[in-house]
Amino acid sequence: MIFPEGSKNKFRNFVTSRCGLYFKDHDLGSLEDAIVERTKACGFDSVERYYTYLTYSSEKETEFRELLNLLTIKHTYFFRNEPQFKVLRERVLPEIIERKKRAPAALKPALRIWSAGCSTGEEPYSIAMAVADVIKDLDEWSVQIIATDASTSALEKSKAGIYGKSPIMLVDERHKKKYFIEQPGPGGRPQYAVCDTIKKMVHFSYLNLMDKKLPGGFDIIFCRNVVIYFELETTIKLMDRFHSSLADDGYLFIGYSESLQFISDKFRMENWKESVFYRKSREAAVPGGGVPSPAAGTVEEVIEEISKAELEAEKKVELKRHVTPPERIESLLVQIMKAFHLKRYDEALSLIDKAQAIDNSAVDTYYLAAEIYANQGKLDTAKERLQAVLELNELFTPAYYLFGSIYTEEGNLEKAEKNLKKALYLDADFALAYFSLATVYRKEGRVNEALRGYRNTLNVLLKDVPDAIIAYSGGFNSGTLISMCKNNIERLKKRIE
Repeated sequence: MIFPEGSKNKFRNFVTSRCGLYFKDHDLGSLEDAIVERTKACGFDSVERYYTYLTYSSEKETEFRELLNLLTIKHTYFFRNEPQFKVLRERVLPEIIERKKRAPAALKPALRIWSAGCSTGEEPYSIAMAVADVIKDLDEWSVQIIATDASTSALEKSKAGIYGKSPIMLVDERHKKKYFIEQPGPGGRPQYAVCDTIKKMVHFSYLNLMDKKLPGGFDIIFCRNVVIYFELETTIKLMDRFHSSLADDGYLFIGYSESLQFISDKFRMENWKESVFYRKSREAAVPGGGVPSPAAGTVEEVIEEISKAELEAEKKVELKRHVTPPERIESLLVQIMKAFHLKRYDEALSLIDKAQAIDNSAVDTYYLAAEIYANQGKLDTAKERLQAVLELNELFTPAYYLFGSIYTEEGNLEKAEKNLKKALYLDADFALAYFSLATVYRKEGRVNEALRGYRNTLNVLLKDVPDAIIAYSGGFNSGTLISMCKNNIERLKKRIE
């Protein structure tokens, strides 16, 4: 089926405006596949006719949900990111429970939790199990765990509460016996049904996070691995609304690969034992890194702050190698990074040309061009730009790191490993290279080496404060990458137990 280029952008813009999901240039294939599948299912011979049906017919709402079911297929498991559940059990729930018990009330004390983007139910059921672990007198409490998702097919599976072996891989034997009922499944393989005590604590319903009205009065909100699919503007608006949905001193848990740094000052980042989480703040907070986090303003303002912090982090790293960027193009580098983060790639490349006209030996400009092309999926062009970097400075460590990342994406793990090891030979404190090398080992099934790689990453990152921006990371902070490492270590350890 022919899929005109203009139609791809039209569908992408429509989906983003309706539900916040964003597809990068090189990820449009998944959107295209879903649209073609629904076009055929609806009996149309062109995507243009399907677009008219999707946007103007009386069945448009039902059809949008069918399309969304294909676009939001997620793979998750119980107690994902165990450190967050440890925080929930040992710090957050006890603190809330103590506060609720002290408050005068004629009725039962109430605990209200929202799992936003609950997928197939593993997260809200895990939350319910954690609550049951902590609150021994559940009958004396009014506990509400609201679980919502924009995928109707995911919600149907959630309500059934029956899972195979893979989703419960992190559930210990005690919880498995206490909260699950083992039963035979298709082909005689065992299935695990969530027990009624836990099921009745969770209430599932359809909700698009882009809806104008969101539920409120929550003590805790979980919204993990959801906003990574959103554009920055959508994330800023959503965090404002989550702030309104939380009770005073409420808590927010987001995914291990997500961060609110520079996005909102309405939440205070907290780092307890092995996990990073957020608390609703009544006053603007200054993160541990010492860089003020601006109030959620325009996307451009937020991106500019991130770009400045990223350049500062890179300057500190390169100062040790005596290859800092020329001062006369520093302001241009910030604008290039800003345009890159805003996905204005043509503007970024034009600024790179301008910077290179001023100084054609500035390796940073060639490296940024390589990052842009890699993000667009133009991997061969990205490698050409990286080669230009190494011709200017064969000791420019980030080039080997990006080469390694590109080869990993291409599936050439041998070349990926070779380049990442070069990066680490040149800089033994290059956290991103350790992390990427661990990922290569994990893909190859070399579990012990992968574990060592993630631990090496942690050893480097723990020298810094959680809010510190990591050089050459695209705006990630240490706390976010620390959480990612711990999550991967947790999963890998289960594979060797």
